[in-house]
Amino acid sequence: MRFILSLVTAATVMTSAGVVAAPFSSEGSVTLASDYYFRGISQTEQGPAIQGSVSINHQDGWYASAWGSNIRFGEGSMELDLSLGRNWALDENWGLDMGLVQYRYPEGDNDTTGYNYMEGYAKLNYQDWQLGLALSDSYFGNDVGKFWYLSLDWQQTLTSELQLNWHLGYNQFDNDQEFKTFLGSPVMDGSGYTDWGLTLSTEQLGLTWSVGYVGNSIASDACADICDNRLLLSVAKSF
Repeated sequence: MRFILSLVTAATVMTSAGVVAAPFSSEGSVTLASDYYFRGISQTEQGPAIQGSVSINHQDGWYASAWGSNIRFGEGSMELDLSLGRNWALDENWGLDMGLVQYRYPEGDNDTTGYNYMEGYAKLNYQDWQLGLALSDSYFGNDVGKFWYLSLDWQQTLTSELQLNWHLGYNQFDNDQEFKTFLGSPVMDGSGYTDWGLTLSTEQLGLTWSVGYVGNSIASDACADICDNRLLLSVAKSF
């Protein structure tokens, strides 16, 4: 948790003091959410999360970022994601974002759990639409290997103050057994699942307020309460 607050403090200091000079810029955020829900599964046992991020951006499109959140699983209490990538503006409507991200759990015992993993990603943007693909050769946890994640997002503008965000994702494991190992459940059939979400957001009082409903296609007897459909609330401040 101290590291998350440090990320936000660093971003605020760099932005206000002008430490990051042209051709670089910096940005950061802090978010308070009712749950840390990632790809259809709660990472905080349906409990609240505080999350922070900081990013350094180059005018040519290169960026490096760090994102952190509290978690409730395994032996650790936090997650830290480190990313390096580049954005391209292909024309006035099309954009491309490609990079690498490492998911780290620094307060846990990775030699035992195998939680730390790398992903390569690409996101193709067309106006308010985004098509994403993430690939991992060794996904989260021991005895889980190749994995890919396909996502489609639409940011629909309802009014000048309201946006509706639609999300659909598909999680694909290498085989049935690795999917069962990932869930820690012997009853799941198949080697993949779908997750989805619908989120309404607005900017008020200098903050971003969001309310959403999220869920997935995982059988109820295969993943206990952390995979249940649920209502999500969050408030965020960007710097």
